Amino acid sequence: MKTVVLMVALAVATPAVARDLQVPADKGWQHAQTGLVLMSRLAGMRRTGLSDSTQGEQDVAAQFAAPDGSVQATLYLFHPDVADVSLWFDRSQLALRRRDIFRNATAATAQPIGFAAAGAHAATSLRQLFATPGSALSSTGLAIVPLGEWVVSIRISATTLNAAQLDTRLQQLIAEIRWPAADTQARIAAPMTACTTPLQFGKAKVAKPSGADLLMTLMMQSVAAKARADDKTPTPPSPPSLWCRAAEANADYGVYRSDSGAQGYVLALGDAGRVVSVYPSVMGMVDKTGTYTVSLQDVDGTVSAYPSFTALPTPSQVWALVGSGKRTGMAKGGAITIDPKAM
Repeated sequence: MKTVVLMVALAVATPAVARDLQVPADKGWQHAQTGLVLMSRLAGMRRTGLSDSTQGEQDVAAQFAAPDGSVQATLYLFHPDVADVSLWFDRSQLALRRRDIFRNATAATAQPIGFAAAGAHAATSLRQLFATPGSALSSTGLAIVPLGEWVVSIRISATTLNAAQLDTRLQQLIAEIRWPAADTQARIAAPMTACTTPLQFGKAKVAKPSGADLLMTLMMQSVAAKARADDKTPTPPSPPSLWCRAAEANADYGVYRSDSGAQGYVLALGDAGRVVSVYPSVMGMVDKTGTYTVSLQDVDGTVSAYPSFTALPTPSQVWALVGSGKRTGMAKGGAITIDPKAM
């Protein structure tokens, strides 16, 4: 769970310095914004670390380990712009398989397992276990659990347990977490699938700066981010979108499209909740220019805007633009900052 957005090329590649949360090792910790509680011990493991890469507990990591070190687990709690279990499981699974220690991992099941967690009455979460031959570890696994507008990602590994035994330990860990009220509107989770229709990219070039376009983008994204942050209701106000994979994924990003956003897509950066949105701009629809805005939403509510494109750009174009660090403006908590050169 990495990075504050300054330049995404650096933000994705370089971990931010996380601050330790000052909680006694023998005491439980409660996350103020969700109500989730982590006790000092879970599934026979003691909590060995608790940190936050943001200033407001929007990206928390908690480490647990068995007394003999034979089983270790890390729990991540983060606030993504897109709180979709299938999407973040897709990203987490790829991140796991890309690690050298897990390159020969063999899945214990052909597909991730949907299961009910956090008090849910339906299979709104996903988990999968792997055998890891040729590694210092005997097995590893991951699980993604929805928590309203938040996501809980759990990684667990063992040196002696097989995949089935580790699955039992993972389920025990999840059961011992003190979850808040269940999200009754969470969608039943399923493995991510490819989109049935491909994206149609245009001959996109970076558009001339438009102050009105930039301001509108930042205002709309800022209002949406603030609404999510201020929402005190236990469930989203409407059913969540259904997402599909719009292009082959790589270690840096995955490309996804929702059933409510067929004209654009998002890049999910890494596996830690940060996304880049690429959608038709409001001003582009008004003045018929057909421009597409590019904005990055960080887990701490920061929205960063980048130059627009004259048509729907390819993911590689967007990745190059965002990685260049040419941010034109930023919004957070109602405060908007704009680069004068972008006006």
